Amino acid sequence: MSKFYLNKSVLEFYKKMPFNIYSNSYTAIKSLKTNDPLSLYPPLKKIIKNKKNFNIIDLGCGAGWFANLLSYKFKNINVTGVDFNPRAIEFAKNIKNKLNLKTNFVIEDLFEVRSNDKLDLVSSLGVLHHTNDCHKGIEKIIDLSPNYICIGLYHKYGRKPFLSHVKKLKSKFKKLKKDDFEDRMYAEYKKLDARNSDELNKMSWFRDQMLHPKETQHTLAEIAPIFKNKYKIFSTSINRFKKINDLERVIESEKKWYDYALEKLEKKIYFPGFFIIFAVKK
Repeated sequence: MSKFYLNKSVLEFYKKMPFNIYSNSYTAIKSLKTNDPLSLYPPLKKIIKNKKNFNIIDLGCGAGWFANLLSYKFKNINVTGVDFNPRAIEFAKNIKNKLNLKTNFVIEDLFEVRSNDKLDLVSSLGVLHHTNDCHKGIEKIIDLSPNYICIGLYHKYGRKPFLSHVKKLKSKFKKLKKDDFEDRMYAEYKKLDARNSDELNKMSWFRDQMLHPKETQHTLAEIAPIFKNKYKIFSTSINRFKKINDLERVIESEKKWYDYALEKLEKKIYFPGFFIIFAVKK
């Protein structure tokens, strides 16, 4: 796979400040310890087996939150986090070492990843929509041939109200100098997102949500055909991870995410317009 798909502007953006980084290891570890991956992503309950030969790769792991979370909750499994940002990997390794975790971290372009191991799960959460070709990213994961795939992407309809809000704010503040512009945008972001008190972490979320140089949005209808020959989509956050008896009916319902996202925005509640799918090898 050519490095054509690696976006250098995105790499430089994250080198300045990795997404979901924390001010210090204490707050990062506290966040990790107070979250449960099985509650966040219920399908993992049936996927992860806490045994030594269970192998997971997290592509675009960033500061390592999800990879380290899995290693912390499941002591026997093998988790590898891959990211192209050395600064993010350095932070991830620091948390790993402080908790004495088994997590392995690698600095690599996700399109260049190879594995000789049998993979049980490949995850990529909030990453592929920042590459130059999201579809090629999904195809790359399929080529790794894991038993299960977990992908998180911005949703075309669920993301739209937030992006419209950001566009209006950018127009409102466009005449300000760069630092003043970002300060005003950050102040507006904090009106919506009151989830944590770690200032650096919140700033990393703000930059990711409002200042990112590259972003695309997608739908289940659009990406489902990429999987159909080799994988079956069996769960998605679009229907709250309920059992899928008819994928087409779930696809028909996804436009309702616009109304849901608009309602959240009107109530000044942060909603990024993000959806997750789980697929199993046929």
